Amino acid sequence: MNNVRLKILFFASWYPNKHNPVLGVFIKNKAQVVSNHCDTAVIYVQKDAFAKKGYDAESSYEEKVFTVRVYFWIPRNLILQALLYNFRFLIAYYKAWKIVKQQWGTPDLIHVNVPDRAGLPALFFKWFKHIPYVITEHSTPDVAYTKGETTHPVFANAILKKLIWKHSSLGSVDSTISKKFFEKIGVTSKIIVIPNVVQRKESQLHSRSQLFSDQRKIGVHISNLIERKNVRGIVQAISQLSKLREDFEIHVLGTGEQEKQLIEQARNLGILDRTLFFHGYVSEQQKLEYLTHSDFHILNSDEEGFSVVAAESLCYGKPVITTDCGGPEDFINENNGIIIKRRDPVVLLNALEQMLNTVKQYNCRQISEEANARFSPQIIAQKTLEMYWSAKTEWKMGNTSHRCSIPTDAIVLDVGSGHQPNRRANVLLDKYSGGTIHRTTQELVRPQDKEFVEGDALAMPFNDKSFDFIIASHIAEHVDDPVKFCNELSRVGKRGYIETPGPLTEFLMPTRSHKWIVTKKGNRLFFRENCITKSSFLFFFRFFYLNRDGYVNDTWKTSSKILIILNMILIKIWFHIPYAYTSIEWKDSIVGMLKSK
Repeated sequence: MNNVRLKILFFASWYPNKHNPVLGVFIKNKAQVVSNHCDTAVIYVQKDAFAKKGYDAESSYEEKVFTVRVYFWIPRNLILQALLYNFRFLIAYYKAWKIVKQQWGTPDLIHVNVPDRAGLPALFFKWFKHIPYVITEHSTPDVAYTKGETTHPVFANAILKKLIWKHSSLGSVDSTISKKFFEKIGVTSKIIVIPNVVQRKESQLHSRSQLFSDQRKIGVHISNLIERKNVRGIVQAISQLSKLREDFEIHVLGTGEQEKQLIEQARNLGILDRTLFFHGYVSEQQKLEYLTHSDFHILNSDEEGFSVVAAESLCYGKPVITTDCGGPEDFINENNGIIIKRRDPVVLLNALEQMLNTVKQYNCRQISEEANARFSPQIIAQKTLEMYWSAKTEWKMGNTSHRCSIPTDAIVLDVGSGHQPNRRANVLLDKYSGGTIHRTTQELVRPQDKEFVEGDALAMPFNDKSFDFIIASHIAEHVDDPVKFCNELSRVGKRGYIETPGPLTEFLMPTRSHKWIVTKKGNRLFFRENCITKSSFLFFFRFFYLNRDGYVNDTWKTSSKILIILNMILIKIWFHIPYAYTSIEWKDSIVGMLKSK
């Protein structure tokens, strides 16, 4: 890899918030581990009937991650909600974007987590701001359809999701079953598998505590108590097992729509608080206490895209009983657990009895180390970073935002980097470390993720062909000897990009520091001495550089929104006007020639 620190903006459909502190916590964990390698920010938007001013925004750094949450109000009337939701949702994203841009900056790449909602604004940013995005899909796949047990998939928002996937630069899912599901429903984007982050706390690596009796083997189930988790099947199996033996306890952690029904079922079967215990919602620390002090974990779901709790159990050395529900089949095997058929009470009963008889035979240390090697933050962060670099293949150059394709492992030099060093550059070269007329009095910028070298572009202190790509944006018009400058670029670099003001710009908006008017023909640049010292169209000059620092004596200052918007439109249009800029992307060598008046 290289020393460039990417700027990654997460668009999260699920994220911990003031109403639900555990929603999408695995996405927050991913953002946190990524922040060790990239500058990272998160936008999360949610409807809120109690939003005070229509849109309530919160922004702060949560550890290293700049996080913006915007809550937006919508009316309680269901018809009005349907009409206004998407509009107000996008407005809320725009407000969050303005905060991010002002306080954190512009991202190199957007990382969409669950495209159900966050994918739509990402699509707009791709179309209108040309910021590419990658997708991580956390939604549970239709396992029955993927395994061929049903003929029609359950796929919410199918048309929108396929559109969002189509325009993504790359995508990841957290399990093989999810990848197969998307391939089967016709998503043609490249998809890779990156598991979720599971952070093992070394201080919790012990086996038993006073929470449980040493005379009994302990099983734990952790989930939302909903139909898809099939906890009723666990209750029924424990009832049958309790008739055969009582050397075990099963503890259920979590809450949900079926909690009261399940407790009542256990009470009617005579096993509540005897062999089966319900604890409701518990804190993360309490969950770890139950998990790490147990002997095994039970997962009886119909569908799972990954199952963080199953992976977490393995990281603490606990074998897992799981159904063939999708995600866990990637990492559960005979050495660390038992895989059983879904919705089969007899098979579940037999698996529980087998686990109770053999649980002491599992190599807990080996289970823990193998799982930690697979799901550790360092491993997941590295795989995610590789996905980012595979997706970020094009980089903006110069004032025109011309895009150049640069390989991940390329070493890039920015010559005359000045106050606007290119994001992709690994090394910066500039002759002036202090203020200079050549930067219109702007200060030199030295980002921490880039090496800075003070030197002359006409005699660069680098070996021949030592850079894979050289960026020379708005410097060729400043040098004393442009032919020698082009020769130096050819000597030091293998490829490159040069951009200068064009003849039209020099005519309408001349700058005293520009020594040459630059044109091109084929792979050649032609330099003609610039004798224009003052604009004949002063009105245009002052308006083009409206509110621009460094041109204080010649430009206008205004707070008029109309003039500011018109100025922005002019600058956007100017990029596309012939002879406004001269630019060339070269390979092997670039030829510079002097041209007589």
